[in-house]
Amino acid sequence: MSHKICVDPDFFDLELYAVYHIIYDYIREEAWNVVWKAGEIVLNEISGELGLDEVGDPFTALKKLASWLKKVGYIEDIDVKKIGDDSVEYKMLRPIIERCAKRLIKEGRVPPHISTALMFALLDKYGYKAEMMGDPVFQDDGYVVERWRLSKK
Repeated sequence: MSHKICVDPDFFDLELYAVYHIIYDYIREEAWNVVWKAGEIVLNEISGELGLDEVGDPFTALKKLASWLKKVGYIEDIDVKKIGDDSVEYKMLRPIIERCAKRLIKEGRVPPHISTALMFALLDKYGYKAEMMGDPVFQDDGYVVERWRLSKK
């Protein structure tokens, strides 16, 4: 993917806020279906380009996807690691959608969770069901931290 024009991150954040705000107004909690389906669609679009189908280990594939998210400017830094047998910690430094996600969560609406939806879709391809454990934690140092519980499907 090459682009000559880059979208201003503030505009992208505001646009996503507006889109997910109205989605929630129309379909309430069913908006989660939009989040997860969007992750599946984007993953299907990029899997071949990133060679994700050739990676044998889900956690190697997650790291490859994380590197791509950093490369395309979605995030400044990123770390995804397995904790114990059934948990994952996902740390994102200043994701491009941080403000809109924080605002939508505070309003009781469903946030985009773009990268999380991508990661969950990838785990699904490896036979795992992932579930968020609570809301993301927005730290003062710019990191947003999520914890996920994994189970075999």
